Amino acid sequence: MSEKQSKIAKKYENFMKKHYYLCAITKTPMLLVFLTIAVLFGFKALSMPSEVNRYAVVTAVGIDLSDDEDKMYEVSALVFVPIAEQGFSESYKMISSEGRSVSEAMDFIGLHLGRETGLSHIKFIVLNEDLLMDDVSKFLDYLTRNIHLSSSTKLITTDVSAKDFISAAQNLDSESSIKVSEIITYNRRYIYATDSSLETFFKGTFGPTKVGLMSKLTVKPGEGEGLSAAQTDGQTASQGGGAGGAGPKTEIVNDGETVVFKEGVSKLTLTGEQLKKVNFVRGNYKSGSIEIDHVTDKDLNDARVVFEVFGKKLNFKVKYENNVPVIYIDTSLTLRISEVENSGKSPQQNVELFVITPKTTDMIEMKVKRSMSEGLEIMRDNQLDMGDFYTMLSNNNRKEFKKFLETLEDPEDYLNHIVFKVSVKVYSK
Repeated sequence: MSEKQSKIAKKYENFMKKHYYLCAITKTPMLLVFLTIAVLFGFKALSMPSEVNRYAVVTAVGIDLSDDEDKMYEVSALVFVPIAEQGFSESYKMISSEGRSVSEAMDFIGLHLGRETGLSHIKFIVLNEDLLMDDVSKFLDYLTRNIHLSSSTKLITTDVSAKDFISAAQNLDSESSIKVSEIITYNRRYIYATDSSLETFFKGTFGPTKVGLMSKLTVKPGEGEGLSAAQTDGQTASQGGGAGGAGPKTEIVNDGETVVFKEGVSKLTLTGEQLKKVNFVRGNYKSGSIEIDHVTDKDLNDARVVFEVFGKKLNFKVKYENNVPVIYIDTSLTLRISEVENSGKSPQQNVELFVITPKTTDMIEMKVKRSMSEGLEIMRDNQLDMGDFYTMLSNNNRKEFKKFLETLEDPEDYLNHIVFKVSVKVYSK
């Protein structure tokens, strides 16, 4: 290579080193897009005030009827106020305000805080039971129209004021590892409870059955059971399971009670045991327990045996016989012994070694069948299709189902004219 060519190559090399980034951008056009975005929006974002000082994060909302004649609602909000500091600690405040509408009361809450109220982090909404005699969908209208509110937000009703419930939840959410939102989330799994969210409530209420369900929790003086938040000398000390602690305390109690709505209005309140029977028909559970009393078998004498539901399968089949729909419900349960109380004998040391005999299996199957029959009776007596059998029959054969409804004197009473045939099979694990 000549000296002249060497100088040209060296100059080109120096040029490439100096203009490396320019060459990279020309070869990768997407970098130019990112650079444009950074210039147009990056400096603007840096100049904006911190969102920590702009927003108050609402984690729960409660709605009561107001005692003020000029106001209609009292709205209580459990608010997490972010504080910019080195250490992080959750700080909750309970703010209440009254208004002629829910939206007005929420605006006043923002005025009290001096911040915008963000609703995207709401975990649950509490309605006082005084609201349930009217269409509750109108009380939820403002919240459900908010595009930031998740459809999975849990719905709760309570027989105390929503304000008192939120106050008790404040102690649990601030100090305890057990939170109200976790209680409601577990409800969707357990046989004694139900999934209660905005999505499931409105899906049922505006569906063909017009039936929605809502979990009912209550607040009671502490008696050593349930979830408690104790208040002593101005300082809060929370306990799970009601253990320990001195001074007065309150407990948020979840015993599976559920309110059933039709067209948004409360029609029936089910106990946990009643809901269990309904859930056997609906199949809307993943875990739970079945208790059998007076079991006398090879190694048992008048024993009480508790079985854990380890797995379940429900299969539905629809047929028409003489223009009458027949729904076959095939239930398969996989159970595992969790507890044995043997009368007159020493306790069973290892329940995993206990064998479920055919005799005990028959007792379990009969109890589940009886519970399913009683669950169907609850639905029939109150004309509340909690199993959404209307949709099942309509989807199976719309023409035949329509002909069946036309033969009824009262089409709303279709459950009493449907034949249900149930089979139960129990397996041990």
